[in-house]
Amino acid sequence: MSSQPTSRTLELIYRAQEDLDRLTPEEAAEKLREGVIFIDTRTSEEQEADGVIPGAYRVPRNAVEVFLDPTHRPLFTEEEAAELPPVPDNDQQVIVLCNFGLASSLSAASLQRIGLSGATDVEGGFQAWKAAGPPIEKP
Repeated sequence: MSSQPTSRTLELIYRAQEDLDRLTPEEAAEKLREGVIFIDTRTSEEQEADGVIPGAYRVPRNAVEVFLDPTHRPLFTEEEAAELPPVPDNDQQVIVLCNFGLASSLSAASLQRIGLSGATDVEGGFQAWKAAGPPIEKP
């Protein structure tokens, strides 16, 4: 038996992470430079406090699936769709980042369940990104 405290939520997150090809911040930064769709789900307050990642799309956690689901996009008006990230192909890589690398794992796993097989996330989230040194801008 592990001495690490756990919860049903953490167990759910860890199961999601087992099925993801998670990236280090350095690997994710390279993919971002190559033009991959990069989603930052941190709150506006977190972004204002810590900065933003140049080239990342800001998508609230509760809207990730709706905004990126190719089958849902036709339900948006043309004006609404213009403000959204591009629609990924089913096998196109999509990287999701949150503050600590937990919620992003749930988002990436959910994107995979709706058919976006290339979805993954960043180990350690934004805090690991910041510690690793890839670019950050103040909003």
